[in-house]
Amino acid sequence: MSAFGSNDRKKMLLDDTQPLSCTIEAAENVQGHTVYIMKVQRGSLETSWQVTRRYSDFDALNNMLLISGIDIPLPPKKMFGKLEREFVAERQQALQVYINFVLSHPFLCSSVHVKKFLDPGNYSFNFVETSLQHVSMIFRSEPEWEIVEPLLDFGWRIRKQYFSIKSKNETKKRFILSWTALGPDQYLNEKDLSSAIKLLGSLQHPYIQPVSMSCVSSSGGLVIYDFLESGTLRDILCNTKPRLPFLKKYGNPKSYHAFELPKIRVFGHQILIALKFLNDRGFFHGSLHSGNAAISGGKCKLLDIFNGVLGVPSLLRPYFVQLKKIQTVENIDVYCFGHLLYEMAFGAPLSATSCDNLPNSCAPELRSVLLSILSKEALKNGVPSLSDLLQNPFFAHAAGEVEKVHFKVPTQLKESLRKAKEFTEAHLKEEQKSLRHTKRISKVQAQLSCDDEKKKRHHERRKKQNLELSNNTSSERTETPTVTAFCNWYFCPANPFFPSTTPSSTTTSSSGDILSSRSTPASSTPHAGCCHEWCDGWQGSPSKFYSRFQ
Repeated sequence: MSAFGSNDRKKMLLDDTQPLSCTIEAAENVQGHTVYIMKVQRGSLETSWQVTRRYSDFDALNNMLLISGIDIPLPPKKMFGKLEREFVAERQQALQVYINFVLSHPFLCSSVHVKKFLDPGNYSFNFVETSLQHVSMIFRSEPEWEIVEPLLDFGWRIRKQYFSIKSKNETKKRFILSWTALGPDQYLNEKDLSSAIKLLGSLQHPYIQPVSMSCVSSSGGLVIYDFLESGTLRDILCNTKPRLPFLKKYGNPKSYHAFELPKIRVFGHQILIALKFLNDRGFFHGSLHSGNAAISGGKCKLLDIFNGVLGVPSLLRPYFVQLKKIQTVENIDVYCFGHLLYEMAFGAPLSATSCDNLPNSCAPELRSVLLSILSKEALKNGVPSLSDLLQNPFFAHAAGEVEKVHFKVPTQLKESLRKAKEFTEAHLKEEQKSLRHTKRISKVQAQLSCDDEKKKRHHERRKKQNLELSNNTSSERTETPTVTAFCNWYFCPANPFFPSTTPSSTTTSSSGDILSSRSTPASSTPHAGCCHEWCDGWQGSPSKFYSRFQ
């Protein structure tokens, strides 16, 4: 069975973490309005399309993103002269800067508003309404639960919606329900997927947050958690309230709150134990970050452990898809753990693929762990395993007694999970290969473009040189008749100073010039070919004659 051709449904699923790029190619006047023609590209060079937008559309998008508190460089409005060619060209450049900024920000580019703006064909759906329909269908057979309200823009995933719900059996307790659509890396059949979700839902582990209910349908998975008043690790790090919209909470936090070294050691150790527990039993987390871990009862616990089997992509996928040595699902969990550890240490997330330069305030033992995962050398040679990290002295000192957890995975499910892992890893390698190919093509195109530009500049330089040479030649030709006229005049018999073999005498003119004259002119008739204007009216004054050549 092929990893990518086994299920036609999967071919239709989009990876929402694939970066979009946008180039404003042109602007044109349509019915008195300026319309900007944009080329949008997802992933490989072959996946591209055109979108047309007016300035008012950019303005509407910007209003949606203002909640983030990020200063986004949208060019200002203009009341008059909006159709002038120079202004349209300047605004086009400014809008390109704007969209580049939005797409380079890890949270802004994930917003459904940005996706809808650039890819209306795939994102013009009401994802909340669709999720609500699926949840309502499941709740028909679960009368205990009742939906209170949707929590709009609660998380970063477009295809994962949250609802505030209540239980009829526990009216004073608050619960959070999440509905997650199946992702592009979901390879289990319905029976195995249902078994895996139920098994994970029954898991009782000291470092994994328990759930009140979990189930799955052919469209997605439903999970119900207790509402955590303190929120996730990210809420603590950003010092924000958990119920606020995602962009408002994390877009531009007023302050960051890093953890002290002892807490980083303990919480990091607890997360590693939970990750290794899952990996040893055929599961994996797949999308670990500070929003998927929380402090409960003084312990750090993992959330959303269903992401791996649901096949949803990681928030950090755009980073590790660039890294050839991130090849296995365990590598993914380790790499994501490195980013989480960095965020706990410095408060803010690492917005880069790798990190070689850490703040001087970083403790040497923590620095060693971070560089072993996030440095360019580590990512080039290979990241450590979960077991290696647990044996690292930094975490070994935090080791304590961990209660035994009974969690038996059926043999058939274990085999299905193993195959699903292989498909997931094969998909990752294929995407990494495609990205490298795209980069090579882009590099060649850039080189060709550079060569073409060099040839163009060389051609323009040669053209300019030829033009200057032509002008110089023309100037020389213009001066030649003047010289010829002088010669014709000088040797003209009408010239009183025409050289002659007859004896001559020397006189001085009134201007002081020494004149050579003869007693009898050879002829009073101008020489044939003589320019008469040179012979007439100068009255024997060489200074007057020479002045005409100056």
